Amino acid sequence: MAKAPDMSPDFARWYADAFMDEGATREARWKGVTNIAAKGGFMEAEVLARLAFQTTVPAAGRKSEDLGDTYKTVVTTLIGGSSLDQVQSARELQILAAAALTRLFQRLPDAALAVTTTSFSGMRKLDLPMDLVGLAENAIVSFSQRKHERVGGDKLKLTDPVIAFEVAPEAITTMDGNQWKAQFDKLHETATAAIELVVEEQNRINALLHRRLMLDEEELQMLWWLVGGNSRLLEQPFPKLDPLVRPLALAQELASMTSVSPGPTSIRAMLSRAGVGIDKLALRDAVNAANADWAKSASSSKRISPATTPIHFALEQRSELGSTETWQASWTSLTGLSADVSLPGAKLAELFYREFLFLHVGE
Repeated sequence: MAKAPDMSPDFARWYADAFMDEGATREARWKGVTNIAAKGGFMEAEVLARLAFQTTVPAAGRKSEDLGDTYKTVVTTLIGGSSLDQVQSARELQILAAAALTRLFQRLPDAALAVTTTSFSGMRKLDLPMDLVGLAENAIVSFSQRKHERVGGDKLKLTDPVIAFEVAPEAITTMDGNQWKAQFDKLHETATAAIELVVEEQNRINALLHRRLMLDEEELQMLWWLVGGNSRLLEQPFPKLDPLVRPLALAQELASMTSVSPGPTSIRAMLSRAGVGIDKLALRDAVNAANADWAKSASSSKRISPATTPIHFALEQRSELGSTETWQASWTSLTGLSADVSLPGAKLAELFYREFLFLHVGE
């Protein structure tokens, strides 16, 4: 079993300050946090976000959600094989989940996206020893910059394979059949290893080129979309779009063109250029303004969550209930948010964009 990384000073401080423990229990918890961070994916990010934000909807999921096994694995791993104090278990799991998310920010864009969408522009409050949302925002910027870097030519060069083989002198001297067979077997092994190295390098270069092509196509599609100034979804020029419809519709169009999560750093600028402004809109009005057919298609994912994708969940509730008047009550009871909440159009669009990436694009 791999040794856990040395305990980070941040985690040591967070745990000691919260639970007055600097001994074996803290070590076990640190091991659990690093194990989750090493293997966790989008489902673990969903559970961890619910634990960290202590959302109204349970971290183990509703009956219609397939999160039970993931939740059990996350909790068992986080506590590192030791027991939980029942009095402070919720608080401890909250801090451990947040710590695991900060570690996941180093490699998993979905973790950072999930934290920012669950926060819902600060409408869900946190009481944690770290600025979890701020760290998530920084991680998104870092991911966007790293994943959109141009690959240097030196990274696209194959190294010359070396076949380190010489015929043994005794084989030449004796010309013995068995010795020559052994020599040919050794040559075969050495040549095979060299070929495998070439294939591995070529696959690495192919992956870099494929990612570059994806990013080039993403940039080209977004550029033509902006230059054209026309909504493909609503078949109208940007200026003629209903201001209530514009944030969600244009955010989905941009998100559907995004190939690599969490998208380019220029998303906010592109939304602004497309006419998504900073005037505040009530979530209720934006959801109700959406075309019923589009609301249904936009909320077709089986992974839609009241916690991490509350805007998609609002569209799902509206579509399922078939009414613009009745979805708010169930939505509020499961999200813990008010449907009357108002956000700047640009922020609403950005959140919807990030929710789409979390649901459909992934790593």
